[in-house]
Amino acid sequence: MKYKIPVIAVHGGAGDWNKRDSEKGRNEIIKALQRGYEEFSRGSAIEAVVEAIAYMEDCGVFDAGIGSVKNSRGEVEMDAGIMHGNTLRLGAVASVQVRNPIREALKVMRDGRHVLLVGKRGEETLNSLNSTLSHDTVGAVALDKDGNLVAGTSTGGISGKLPGRVGDSPIPGAGYYATQRVAVSSTGIGEIILKVLPAKEVDILVSLGLSVEDAVRSVVNKITSLFGKGNVGLLALDNRGYVTAYYNTVGMARGVNDGSVIKAYVFEGEL
Repeated sequence: MKYKIPVIAVHGGAGDWNKRDSEKGRNEIIKALQRGYEEFSRGSAIEAVVEAIAYMEDCGVFDAGIGSVKNSRGEVEMDAGIMHGNTLRLGAVASVQVRNPIREALKVMRDGRHVLLVGKRGEETLNSLNSTLSHDTVGAVALDKDGNLVAGTSTGGISGKLPGRVGDSPIPGAGYYATQRVAVSSTGIGEIILKVLPAKEVDILVSLGLSVEDAVRSVVNKITSLFGKGNVGLLALDNRGYVTAYYNTVGMARGVNDGSVIKAYVFEGEL
């Protein structure tokens, strides 16, 4: 569906939301949308994406930030990435132990010397914070009044994972991707997403003339045909303000805010 510009859309993960507090998830999506949209009045799509994701990292409902699951050693290791589509600038971190991995990813992007840094960063780690039950990855895409397209994703990964395991979330083209055409954030099983690079595939299909809606559905259907259901969800926004989400799981927490309309769903519902 087409929305006014500026516009932001977020997701809180694709998975079996029948086993989770779906109403709480929906309410937190709305709050993240409100928090991200506030940034348009004083910043760009970059700030909107970072602040929306940081809110979801802080709320404890999703598998990100203080809600992150623990690895097989009982430790928290998180991944995040962000990309500015108009300049192709990006930054990412993996296996970090900080409160807000998306802010660390932004630091990497703004520094500009590298794309991906790995390991503990900053002074405040999550060792003393409580982790919740397993939920899923969070992400956001935004388009501001100047035409900047930005995508970001953050996750705590898979519960019980091997120490040092890195999923799709910090990898451009897999967990997130943005160009002048489209911004995409992925969620699902990282080991599958890394084999297909769905965020990049969406951009390729849009560059060939497909609508963002058809591109997202095509990529999700491709993954389903290869690996079955229950493993992926995509959120995407194009440079005209069209927002779409599609998934092959039981549910996907997602929503959109263009300043006049806020929509949020966990199960069926069209953005």
